[in-house]
Amino acid sequence: MNNLAHDLRYAVRALMRAPGFAAVAILTLALALGANTAIFSVVRGVLLQPLPFNQPEELVRVTGTTARWSEGPFSWPNYSDIRQQNRTLDALAGFTTTSSFLYEGTEPERIYGALATADLWTLAEVSPTIGRTFTPQEDVSGQALVVVISHELWQRRFGGDPKVIGKQVRLGAEPKTVVGVMPRGFRFPVQEQVVDFWMPLGQQIEEDGGGRGAIWIDLVGRLRDGVTIEQAQADLHTIAKRLEAEYPDTNTGLIFNVDSLHDVIVRGIRPALVVLMFAVGVVLLIGCANVANLLLARAAARHREISIRSAIGATRGRIITQLLVESVLLSLLAGAAGLLLAAWGVDLLVALAPAEIPRLDAIRIDGGVLYFTLILSVLTGIVFGLAPALSASKTNLVEALKEGSRGSTQGRRRNAMRNTLVVAEIALSVFLLVGAGLLLRSFLRISGVDPGYNFENAIVIDMTSRSAAFPETEQVVEHARRTQAALRSIPGVTSVGGANHLPLGNSENVFSFSIEGKPPYPPGESPNATFIPVTPDYFSTMGIPVLRGRGITAEDAPNAPLAVVVSDSFVRQFLPGEDPIGKRVNIGDGNGIRAIVGVVGDVRFISLIEPPKPTFYVAHAQNMTRRVQYVVRSPQAATLAPTLRATVRTIDPEQPILGIQTLAQMRAESLASRQFLLVLTIILASLAVVLAAVGIYSIMSYTVAQRTSEIGIRMSLGAEARDIFKLIVGHSLRLVILGLAIGVAVALVATRVMTSLLYGVTPSDPVTFASICLLIGGIAILASYVPASRATRVDPLVAIRYD
Repeated sequence: MNNLAHDLRYAVRALMRAPGFAAVAILTLALALGANTAIFSVVRGVLLQPLPFNQPEELVRVTGTTARWSEGPFSWPNYSDIRQQNRTLDALAGFTTTSSFLYEGTEPERIYGALATADLWTLAEVSPTIGRTFTPQEDVSGQALVVVISHELWQRRFGGDPKVIGKQVRLGAEPKTVVGVMPRGFRFPVQEQVVDFWMPLGQQIEEDGGGRGAIWIDLVGRLRDGVTIEQAQADLHTIAKRLEAEYPDTNTGLIFNVDSLHDVIVRGIRPALVVLMFAVGVVLLIGCANVANLLLARAAARHREISIRSAIGATRGRIITQLLVESVLLSLLAGAAGLLLAAWGVDLLVALAPAEIPRLDAIRIDGGVLYFTLILSVLTGIVFGLAPALSASKTNLVEALKEGSRGSTQGRRRNAMRNTLVVAEIALSVFLLVGAGLLLRSFLRISGVDPGYNFENAIVIDMTSRSAAFPETEQVVEHARRTQAALRSIPGVTSVGGANHLPLGNSENVFSFSIEGKPPYPPGESPNATFIPVTPDYFSTMGIPVLRGRGITAEDAPNAPLAVVVSDSFVRQFLPGEDPIGKRVNIGDGNGIRAIVGVVGDVRFISLIEPPKPTFYVAHAQNMTRRVQYVVRSPQAATLAPTLRATVRTIDPEQPILGIQTLAQMRAESLASRQFLLVLTIILASLAVVLAAVGIYSIMSYTVAQRTSEIGIRMSLGAEARDIFKLIVGHSLRLVILGLAIGVAVALVATRVMTSLLYGVTPSDPVTFASICLLIGGIAILASYVPASRATRVDPLVAIRYD
């Protein structure tokens, strides 16, 4: 301990004697360590932290898979059968996410929540702050309407008043009685939006919940003590086979899957976070290489001092320990600075992160992150300090007296080590930049995808007609007609159309169907298509071309023959080589037999990277939905929001607005998570390039200084400035070419893990690799240019007397 304390005091004095060196080294490492700490905070919060519930490893997600969909929800009858027949789950809750308007105060507020069965509370094993949760007796149709609210909603809209229990609040069409308030931060089931209320799902079920063909209920369960996921999977497999035999029309081929709830939640974001952890690790390695180069240069300057200490009795082990204490001290100081940067960076990451990234509320700098930064700082200090310490300690007094001479073995050994570090920096930079380049090219490819509609100069107002004001179907249809006419009358508006769901809006309705005159499909193999009720002028407003026949018009009134417009992909897939006009399709779940009256162009509905799906478009007047998203096309679309809000409230003063945004914003939101990953990767890659350029510049500057005598002799013997320039730049290029070769080889292997994050480019895309090599090569030449130019201006007489 005395030796360690002595080494620490000596290290502090040594760093204070070289403040410039210490500042550069600390800044370099602080940037790298701060980036690692910030990204680790995200990885820990999202991937590594268990779900904030009792025994979270027992929580599972149950999904259904058929030939038509994968990992989908369930019908109410299938859920009921699984709940009653399983032998491996303590509880199985059904739920569906929803939103509603809370009418408390002057302005209704849209809040998100869940309709869930009473089993949810058995699963969560969390008691409310005040009041109670709803009971199984209340979880049936016809009972009094009750609601449990979140702690955050209780504070925000009710001022934390405990008298809220028993109070009737106007949530949606009918008043509900508040029976409980959940603890602060409680979110279950885990979803993108904050959950502010829970209501009994059973109260919304009429008869059989739409039948076994209506899939809309998500399931989450808790394993019984001692039961594994594999055992639960086997149990549900038996139930699936039993239900398939009993209900072949709907359950043929239906498979039940059991997965860890935590794994299901983070599955989509895991590849991106793994890529980011690799990226910041590469940045840290480049930072270590830079600081190791600085330490090598500093060790050369201290070589006489170290040799004398060795000569008077210091062992090599003591010298190595002393130098490692200095490097670890540097790294700890950089870690402290990096922690401050990370605290700011984490707040920025959470603020900028798209909403679809799960568990954002779990991201924070806590004790685990502090331990990570401490351990990483110590390891970093050892990593970048060990090689210079070993090199500096291998010396003696005789070597010290001739250090810097042309024949010095120690000098050549240090030069070789510095060159190796530069090559490593270049290789790591190539690897990181290739990854960023692939993500950039992929993003540009996605951004250039034609969505099938015109997203420019169009704004969307999303609204749901109130059942209290418009209780009958005819009133809802008339309300939609009047709203569309009022929006069209706004000055500058060229057209208006509406739909129940818009492209890239994260929601869709899918129904099975059959075509008259075609052989029936085997049980469980009926095809399905997206089903969208639209108003007249929808296609012209969206810029979706009508390829054959006509679109939906005002003629498609409630009492007119049922009509349907299909997408081009529907025709290609189900009616190839046939004239679709006049064909009749029977759309499932009571949507009727409809005649095809038109064919329109394909639209990428779910995402820009998924191919267009077969789609049905029906008249809103013939298939009423309360929710309509009106698309308003105008050159002034971006500024129309206040006018749109005021206009719809001339028809219904209490009309709640679900949201107003442009089609371009909806498209941008669909790319937000990819853009977020791209921006972070580019920032890290840019930092890596800067560090690598600084490393090349510093090593070439040091090389020029070391070879001053040699350069002077060469110039005295007749070498011209361009020869000296070629000598220095040639040395740099040899290092760069070797680094590029190694980096390309590593990237060709490593980038294969990014396949799931790419679109339209391969992990070995030659354009990306060639571009990155040219970029790194150009930067390396620029970094070598200044030292090489300086070498050409050496005075031979001065140089010969150098050292």
